[in-house]
Amino acid sequence: DLGSVTDVAGKLTRTSKRKHEHEEHEEEGELDLATLKEHEEATKVKNVTRIQFGEWQMETWYFSPFPKEYQGVHMLYFCEFDLSFFARKEQLERYLKTKCKRFHPPGDEIYREKDISIFEVDPKVQRVYCENLCLLAKLFLDHKTLYYDVDPFLFYVLCEVGDDGGHRIAGYFSKEKFSSESNNIACILVLPQHQRKGYGKLIIDVSYQITIREGKV
Repeated sequence: DLGSVTDVAGKLTRTSKRKHEHEEHEEEGELDLATLKEHEEATKVKNVTRIQFGEWQMETWYFSPFPKEYQGVHMLYFCEFDLSFFARKEQLERYLKTKCKRFHPPGDEIYREKDISIFEVDPKVQRVYCENLCLLAKLFLDHKTLYYDVDPFLFYVLCEVGDDGGHRIAGYFSKEKFSSESNNIACILVLPQHQRKGYGKLIIDVSYQITIREGKV
């Protein structure tokens, strides 16, 4: 276990770094070490190996609490527009042909520049979409702990606009509707296939602009 080896240069080892992160962790509500330890034990084994998201197939990084009928599957198939998910490719294909009617996030577009668009989504209006977004995000975020208690947040979804007019999610951030500490961001993610494009910086800039317009900065 190399994580327990002391770094003679005084740098944080993996064990001490994780402990430090636990102590500093305040993502979507501060959790104590005991709660985080229990969360780690329950989620240390991945339950979904890969996902199909549009043209991309991706290996997942972490556990995500999908309903029981989807746990243990090798591949989950996502609709890249409304984030519905399926256990079989045939189900997704049938859904796209017969039931998928929306080709952008179900909210208000608040930003557009060339082929980049950002939508504000309120879970009180679009709860299922926001829950699915959190389940998807957890596959790539280690310490995300809230999935179904989405009502206290607003979700801002960054999309690439394709030549066909479809808005495909590239990343998102969530923000508390009422934050006693005036936090700009509760959770942030850029999907693996869209990383290193500058989207993280754009998301952070947008979060600050929203806070400024709210008169909190």
